[in-house]
Amino acid sequence: MAELFQTEARELTGSANTRRLRRAGKVPAILYGQGKEVVHLSIPESQVNSAIRKNQPYIQLEGAVAESAQIQELQWDALGTTVLHVDLTRMDSDATVEVDLSIRLVGDAQDSINQVFRTTAAVVPAMDIPDSLIADISALASGDSLHLGDLELPAGVSLLSDPATVVLTCGGVAAPVKEQVADEVATEQPSDENDASAEEAVTEETPSEEATTEPESSEPESSEPESSEEESSEEESSEEE
Repeated sequence: MAELFQTEARELTGSANTRRLRRAGKVPAILYGQGKEVVHLSIPESQVNSAIRKNQPYIQLEGAVAESAQIQELQWDALGTTVLHVDLTRMDSDATVEVDLSIRLVGDAQDSINQVFRTTAAVVPAMDIPDSLIADISALASGDSLHLGDLELPAGVSLLSDPATVVLTCGGVAAPVKEQVADEVATEQPSDENDASAEEAVTEETPSEEATTEPESSEPESSEPESSEEESSEEESSEEE
């Protein structure tokens, strides 16, 4: 819902008059746009601060003027704590804007709720922006789901997202997705174990190669005694002759 500003016409301008307005708890403002004349106004400071707290830029003006407007610019003091001046631009009363609306759950479901989306984009009347969209979960049973198209929309509100988009699920509908991820992780683990066993096999083969090289190094040593035995046998045969 648009904020309401109760306006008064401001005949006198200038720094002295604006200071007088601020001391009286009012904020000087101007209204312009749509090819119409510029109007100097004053607005209660409490109403301006309320719009700022609610982050509501769309304003319905009453009093000196009865028009729809948007806060175009705020002028602050040096500390950034007090509004010194407000610029307002005119809007059509039936203007629409795009906003993100929160989705509020009401009722008690028969099982736990897994809410996938908490906000959704929508086109709404600028002067009548709803605080939220209502999702009634009282009729949901385990295994049910609620889509954007199931929401009851206020008058003049239209959604920008696909109506088939799942807003929430009731019970363990989303569980298979988690189980599938867990299965994928489980199937990957044996491959790591195989890699580890393969590394152990390589490690076990390395000492056996070293063991086979030792007899090769001993062969030259065993060949020397054989040659000495041949020489002694030749000497004995020569002596007999």
